[in-house]
Amino acid sequence: MAGKKATTSDECTEKVRDSKVKVHDRGTGKSGVLLNPDRIQVRRIRMDGCLAPAGAVAADFVVSKPKTVDVIVELKGKNVDHAVEQIESTWVLWSKHTGHKEGQLISAWVICAEYPRANLKVARYRESFRARGGILLFSTHNGEERDFTEFIPKRP
Repeated sequence: MAGKKATTSDECTEKVRDSKVKVHDRGTGKSGVLLNPDRIQVRRIRMDGCLAPAGAVAADFVVSKPKTVDVIVELKGKNVDHAVEQIESTWVLWSKHTGHKEGQLISAWVICAEYPRANLKVARYRESFRARGGILLFSTHNGEERDFTEFIPKRP
């Protein structure tokens, strides 16, 4: 659940040039790493409990690599259906936010304890991301590392 009040982008955003941009949730113990070998400045934005309005359903982070992709990240225990709802809600919120650059691709990554069942809800969300040009990935390996390019659809 989101924090008591929405705060400003500056309060919720950390600019980093790390080669490994880590996102971590103390509550679930889950973490993930986005690889940034060129050490380009990226923004790590805390959504849930910070930038998202009070009472809003939101994912944990958006990690934004300029002129490449914004990756919505949800670090989840077991409730993958709820994680997907948090991702979708954050997509809507972030795509309209002033911090999102017009035309920047938005993809998503759910790091969870169990790989989601092949159910209709997850399939619809994956298709929804594809229709908007992005990718929705799932990982069950805590601390997994992914390159930003994995969140950009391959063009034929």
